[in-house]
Amino acid sequence: MIPTYFIRKPGAVAVTMLLYVGTSHAQGVAGAARESRAKQQLETGRNVLTNKDAPAPIPAATPPSSSPQPAPPQPAHSAAAPARHEIPYDPYEGSAQRVIINVTLNGKVQARLAVDTGAPQTVIFGALAERLGLLNETSAGVWTRAGGIGGSTPAIRTIIETIRVGDIEQQFFPTTIVPELSSAFEGLIGMDFLSLFVMHIEPPRRLMILEDVPPASIVYGQRNERWWRSNFKEFAILRRGWHDYAERLKKAIDSSNIAAGGEIDDARLMLDFARRQDLEAQRLFDQLNNRAIRYVVPMNWREY
Repeated sequence: MIPTYFIRKPGAVAVTMLLYVGTSHAQGVAGAARESRAKQQLETGRNVLTNKDAPAPIPAATPPSSSPQPAPPQPAHSAAAPARHEIPYDPYEGSAQRVIINVTLNGKVQARLAVDTGAPQTVIFGALAERLGLLNETSAGVWTRAGGIGGSTPAIRTIIETIRVGDIEQQFFPTTIVPELSSAFEGLIGMDFLSLFVMHIEPPRRLMILEDVPPASIVYGQRNERWWRSNFKEFAILRRGWHDYAERLKKAIDSSNIAAGGEIDDARLMLDFARRQDLEAQRLFDQLNNRAIRYVVPMNWREY
């Protein structure tokens, strides 16, 4: 949602706040990540990931010393067992026992994501978003806020086209970009990916096991009604919010008696940012809608 100060009549305080958020929103998120890493490096003297460094791969899990017992033979009439995928993980982040796995995003960028069954959607940090090319002059996502147990924080909404874990690749993930939370991983892989499988963890072997689940329907791109409705609703709200704000701001500028000076110049910068956000929100909405068309998603699941 657009912060409340975005929809007030432009004034000195609102201008200052919006310019801070608007003209440097992408750089601010990524900058926070870089500053955090730099501080940790100075304090501990250890190397951390940079925007240009590919994360170190997780070593393959060492099998137990004892020989595994062979699986019992399956009856000839039984159904085939679901495909089983063994994903090595790193269980350490300081004293925390997080499950951190290697993933490949958009078919080209390797990253370390923490498995989080409490996260409804995938989350990535600003530095990783930069490596993916999601924060640049032509594509900067849509400014919003992300909420959690500790409150809300400024965030950017975007879309990751593919997530690959081991030999599994899934498509199309609306994603939130937030400031860095830890140097041990670069984001969270949430239930939008994990819910497509039966998952369990084997700590002795440091493996995350994913078993395929037959999709309820391949017509809707393996996504259920709730997924489609919630994403359409969110993207429609973002699109309407930024469009309406830009229109109100333009009317305020047109009706102003101030022809020049700092206040009107600031308001015009705000309008330029709002228009760019309007275009970004429309672009994200179109990506979602094009996918809905491709998978013949019912019209009453879509909000425009």
